[in-house]
Amino acid sequence: MLLLFATASFAQSRYALSFSDYMDGKFTALENLTIESRSKSKRFWNGGADFKPETGNKETDKLLKKDVKYIIHQDTLYVNCRQLRYQGCKFGSWYAPGFRFGTGRICFISTKIGKEQTSEAVTAGILFGAIGGAIVASKQLKNKACYLIESDDKEVKLITKNNMRTILLNYPEYSQEYNALPEKEKESAAVIIEFLVKTNLLMRY
Repeated sequence: MLLLFATASFAQSRYALSFSDYMDGKFTALENLTIESRSKSKRFWNGGADFKPETGNKETDKLLKKDVKYIIHQDTLYVNCRQLRYQGCKFGSWYAPGFRFGTGRICFISTKIGKEQTSEAVTAGILFGAIGGAIVASKQLKNKACYLIESDDKEVKLITKNNMRTILLNYPEYSQEYNALPEKEKESAAVIIEFLVKTNLLMRY
């Protein structure tokens, strides 16, 4: 499955220090930025946030790690997961891919976490998955979920099947299709992204 988003193209990499700065379009330009997809072993030990930004400048790289909240690079949004929590559980130390959701929220994709998922993951030894930028392959999102950021608060929300049912009430042609899916698939990132794209609720950034 290939998901493409229509958007203007900006060559300049840039970052925002807060949710409000991001929503207000207050960005600072970045030079010489590269974003590395971390190895599965590193994700296992450090959490499921998959992407590490680097510029080669020590002070800038420290800023990106600890203070920057959002990066836009090559038409892709990356969300710093370092301080984010779901049910008190951490996502990891680096960045996850995201999208603007509607006019005032951010959706990002990361490893399933939370009390139930953490217990299962430790037992099964599964703490990682794979995803690349704005191209989303459904089989790669098997162990991923979608989360919502609505403010500068560190606690984020999981997009649940009940949330999706509510969202799709305004889209009856997709609501019936979604409700027909197996229950275990309804909260997977692959399914959620697919339907949010169909409803035109997601933008790259």
